Amino acid sequence: MIRVGVLCTFILALCSSHLSAQATDGWSGSWDTYWRDGEARMLLEQQGEDVSGSYEPGKGRIEGRIDGQVLRGSWFQDGTSGPILFALSEEGQSFTGRFVDGEYWNGKRVSGTTDSSVDHVTRDTPRSVFRSFVYLQNAAVYEGDIAAGNAAETLLLYVGEPSGERDKRLRRRLLWTMLDLSTFRIYDAPKRVEGETAQFSIGPDARNFEYKIQFSKVGDAWFVVVPTASELRRNLNDMIVALGYDTLSQLREASANSPRAAMRDFIQGMRNWHTGGREQALAALDLSFLPPRLYNFEAPLLAEYLKQVIDRAGYVTWQEISDDPDRAGSYIFYRHPLGLVVIEQVPSSEGEAARWTFSAETLRNAPQLFAEMQDLPVAEGISASEPITRFFQLRERIREVFPVLLTRPGPLELWHWLVIPLSVLFAVVLGRLTGKGTSLLFSRGLRRAERGLRVGAARRLGKPAALLVSTGFVVLAFTWSGLAETVLGGVTVALAATAATALGWLLFTIIELAGGCFQRRAKRTSGLVDEIAVSLVTGVLKIVIVAAGIIAIADITGMPYEGVIAGLGVGGIALAFAARDTVSNLIGGVILMSDRPFHRGDLIETEGQMATVENVGLRSTRMRTFDDSLLVIPNSELTDKAIVNWGQRRKRKIRLEISLHYDTPREHLDVFKTRLRDVYLAQPAADETTGFVGLRSFGDSALNIELWGYFNLADYKDYIAARHQLIGDIVDLARDLAVDFAYPTRSIRLLSPADEKTKNERKTSDPA
Repeated sequence: MIRVGVLCTFILALCSSHLSAQATDGWSGSWDTYWRDGEARMLLEQQGEDVSGSYEPGKGRIEGRIDGQVLRGSWFQDGTSGPILFALSEEGQSFTGRFVDGEYWNGKRVSGTTDSSVDHVTRDTPRSVFRSFVYLQNAAVYEGDIAAGNAAETLLLYVGEPSGERDKRLRRRLLWTMLDLSTFRIYDAPKRVEGETAQFSIGPDARNFEYKIQFSKVGDAWFVVVPTASELRRNLNDMIVALGYDTLSQLREASANSPRAAMRDFIQGMRNWHTGGREQALAALDLSFLPPRLYNFEAPLLAEYLKQVIDRAGYVTWQEISDDPDRAGSYIFYRHPLGLVVIEQVPSSEGEAARWTFSAETLRNAPQLFAEMQDLPVAEGISASEPITRFFQLRERIREVFPVLLTRPGPLELWHWLVIPLSVLFAVVLGRLTGKGTSLLFSRGLRRAERGLRVGAARRLGKPAALLVSTGFVVLAFTWSGLAETVLGGVTVALAATAATALGWLLFTIIELAGGCFQRRAKRTSGLVDEIAVSLVTGVLKIVIVAAGIIAIADITGMPYEGVIAGLGVGGIALAFAARDTVSNLIGGVILMSDRPFHRGDLIETEGQMATVENVGLRSTRMRTFDDSLLVIPNSELTDKAIVNWGQRRKRKIRLEISLHYDTPREHLDVFKTRLRDVYLAQPAADETTGFVGLRSFGDSALNIELWGYFNLADYKDYIAARHQLIGDIVDLARDLAVDFAYPTRSIRLLSPADEKTKNERKTSDPA
């Protein structure tokens, strides 16, 4: 009971601490909120059961009281008000609610109450206010930064008096849509102008359409002028028609595959790499040149190299990049003496449009470009982010602790020169230990499985295992440290191909040893089908491993093995015709395995040849004849001929012919016949359904009695013993009945001279 009380006290303490923590946080804090056609940053403060606060844009105000997890109250804006009903989530990080029936108003908690987006607001020139507006709107639209949207609102000056906050949002959204569909350079916007107004012409990259952005100066600050909603709609429709589309949705769908979309997908995917952005970022890159075996290692590293280059090249404004999906030629984003950053169209699978991605050449050059630009700080306005690869994580640690290791004595950094010998040394030691351990482990395992048989061949596994581990470790070390993307890239590929060869060698040896083990086990059993299966499966697996190894090496080294495979498909037909006998023998072995017409040790007869089966291979079957000669018959011929399997008989026929003297009385014959059948049936192996006995024929010198029946015996030795016992019992029976066995006799009559004369006279007197 004491333990139960302590447990309950502990649970209550946890619950009370959770509730008190939730009550402490409660509704106080900054929230990003959303409703059907707008959003706002809301700042709330809770005191006891009372909650009050404000939200922007719109200069709105919130007042209410809490009841448990529910906040009930009112909103106030532009001289109007309405009810609110918010329900706080269990973890206190979001709320769900309504501001009138049928209208939702939801929010999520934001860490902190200040936002750095306001720091980017400048109004001293038309160019600066235009840059600030574009920057903040991109952050609000593409990154969901509501505070940035609120800051962008402070840069706008509306024509006429807006009818309300909803009218402001509509006009700002229409203006932004036209900006976002255009391609321009912020640098071309006017910087210093005389007077209180200025303008800047923008338009889409694909067509000759122009729209003028108006600027107005109020005091010392410049603002972006927002026309009326009707004028904005008219200009937006004219832009859509000029681009050749019927609706805005069609235009946006087409622009989703463009240089701008590729850049945006890549940058946003890199920012959200660990929360689902990996696939988005890599899809914007042409990584077709990477071997699939190295894709997971090299693709993220190349992506981060490219991101580092772009961050140092300058702050990326989406609208400065072409969004024309039908653009002719590639889009060059950055030029450098060592290479270019290019976005180009890459053919997709059949039936799909070509994709705009960063070119393969750009990704190959990215490591060298980064090496040239690494001392250049990232552009202003780009927030610091954690590296996504171990290479850059390690490099940042080295920069913090031993920056001198980042110097470049030659084509590599100093820490790279240290990684090479250390990784090779460790790989050699690890490979040797693995080789010896593998040999010892397999030797003991096979010795136990083989029950004392010699398994020294298992030591052959040590060399491929050691080679696989050592080369594989060096490949991982070079990839992890970024050496694979330097001048040692070719060495890394060669080591990867060696590791693939070692893996094939290891698997080939394992199959060979396992096949031998199973083959020896199969020979200790009477089922030949096991030997056939082991032989066939082992041979097929070896062929598969060799073929897979060749393809893997070709894949790693970048050889066009797809064409080779297609050529082998055509050449395989010709090879099948040329080696049709071999193929038919192989198929014959499979048929023998499936039909099981005989087992090892069976006596079979085929085409007049009788022999004992010894082994069935992939091509032929070996048999031993009665005169101890080795008979080899191709499997295809054996399966095409009739096979008489004497070794699988369930019964063995016994047929005896017993000869008695002609002078044996009839009554003795009848008794002998009856007793003879009883003697047969008294045999332990006799088939009781048989045993046919009776006089058969008149012989030259005896009366022949036939005994015909079956012994329920399969083994020939047992049959000989049973036959011996039966004949012995028949001899005893004849002795008991005083019946004599007949043997061949011949009577010879010698004529006297008188008889010879009489015989001749008779021949003379006979008419001709």
